[in-house]
Amino acid sequence: MNSPTMTASPASTALAAPARRATVAVWPSIAAWSGGLILLALGAGALTAAQGAPAIRLMGVALVAAGAVAIGWGAATLILGRTLAPRIGVVGAMASAAIAVAAFALDPSRMGILAVAPAVALLLVVGVACALELRALRSRPRQDGTPGRARLAEIIIGAVLAAAVVTPALSAVEAGYLAPAGGDVVIPDTGHHH
Repeated sequence: MNSPTMTASPASTALAAPARRATVAVWPSIAAWSGGLILLALGAGALTAAQGAPAIRLMGVALVAAGAVAIGWGAATLILGRTLAPRIGVVGAMASAAIAVAAFALDPSRMGILAVAPAVALLLVVGVACALELRALRSRPRQDGTPGRARLAEIIIGAVLAAAVVTPALSAVEAGYLAPAGGDVVIPDTGHHH
C-alpha cells in the first residue's frame, strides 16, 4: 500500500516559520562615527587657527560638514538597521577622504598625518561597506523592509576598536597636542593675591 507523502511547499514553510530579522553590520556605522569625529576635530583646528589662510579655513568648513554628515549617516544606518543610501555613502565617504587629504596637502603641520591617515582609512571602510551593500542589493531580491538588529557584542567590539584608533588620532590634531598634559590643570593668574 502506497501512502501519499505530504511535502510542504517552500512558500507554506516560509509562511509558517516566524520571520527572523537579519542582523545589521555595525562596523560601517562605527567607522563613520569615528572618521566623522576625527574630521570634526581637524575642521575645528583649521577654523580656529589664528593665522590660517582662507583656503585652509574653507577646508575647515568642509571638514566640519563632512564630519557631521558622516556621524549622522552612521547613526541613521544603525537606527534603520540597514545601510542608508549606499550609493550616496560611497560617494560621500570618498569625497570626505579627498577633503581630508586636500586639507593635509594645504597645511600638513596643522593637519597631522597621524590624524588624517586614520580618518581616511575609516572613511574607506565606510565606502567599501557601502559598495559591498550595493553589490549585494544587485544580487539578491528586495527584502521586505524589516530592519536588521545590531548585536551587542559587535557594538562593544567595534567601540573598543574605534577608541583604539580615534584616541591617538584626536591627540594628533592641533587641539590635542596643544592641550595640557594628562591631568594638568592650568589656572590663569587673575592678579588678585591675598
